[in-house]
Amino acid sequence: MIERVLRLYPAAYRRAHGGEIAATYRESTAGAPLGSRLREGAGLAAHALRLRAGLGPASPASRVLAPAYPFALAVSAAACGLHLVRWYAALVSSPTPVWVQLRVDVSGAWGVLLVSSLIGFVGAASALTGRWRAGVPLTVAGLLSFAVAAVVSGPAFGDPVLTPTASALTAAVVLACPPDRRLEATSAGRAGTAGALIALVVVPRAAIDAHAVPWVSTDYGYWPVLVLAATGVALTWHSGSRGGLELRVMALVSPPLLAHAHMTAGSGTTAFLWLAVLLAGTAVIAPLAGRLGRTGRGIL
Repeated sequence: MIERVLRLYPAAYRRAHGGEIAATYRESTAGAPLGSRLREGAGLAAHALRLRAGLGPASPASRVLAPAYPFALAVSAAACGLHLVRWYAALVSSPTPVWVQLRVDVSGAWGVLLVSSLIGFVGAASALTGRWRAGVPLTVAGLLSFAVAAVVSGPAFGDPVLTPTASALTAAVVLACPPDRRLEATSAGRAGTAGALIALVVVPRAAIDAHAVPWVSTDYGYWPVLVLAATGVALTWHSGSRGGLELRVMALVSPPLLAHAHMTAGSGTTAFLWLAVLLAGTAVIAPLAGRLGRTGRGIL
């Protein structure tokens, strides 16, 4: 298997390091079960593809992908959590007996969508806590299987093109972050900020569906996008930067929440204008927040 994986590397890199990679692989997997050999091979294949795409640890793209990594995980967990909350709310409000409803839901595309949402949520939460060897594959598997289920299920789970495309793009962002930068990316409080993003997106939706709080509008779709925008502004203020990196990061990880807004808030002209105003406002506020952050630190 290692010979086929080595062919994925750029020719120059393969000539320089191919022998060392093969020897290390054989030594580390000697006597190991098939699952371990496949996992190591998949890791090498991903490394080879990142090199071919120019996404090495020192590449300019990695300077965006590394800080985007925890927030891509957070958005994955938030999107999966929203689907699980939506399903549970429909389950408990339905007059159909729960056991009958469960039997219907776990069959067909509904079942695939629910299982993939659960896998994606658990995987993203695991990766954010540093268990990326298991968490990243689970997150990617959940996102890609969700994309397939969304295509099969049709408009009931979103746009059959936009929703799966958003999931696939987010899976690519998660995979593109070099493994040696994943622990760094989830340190320095970023994992905590990403966890807060998940909570701020999912908990209000769960509280509303449980009728625990009054709600005067049914237009909830923009709330997750607003939370993501506020997160970018907060990161810019904290870092005291000009906001360019933070805006690129939030734009890179936003597709699942934008797809959710499209699904729940509609795709009319009014919805588009509100979304445009929100994104434009973020682009204006983020640099101002960074300037205030620099000023505040200068005063202190």
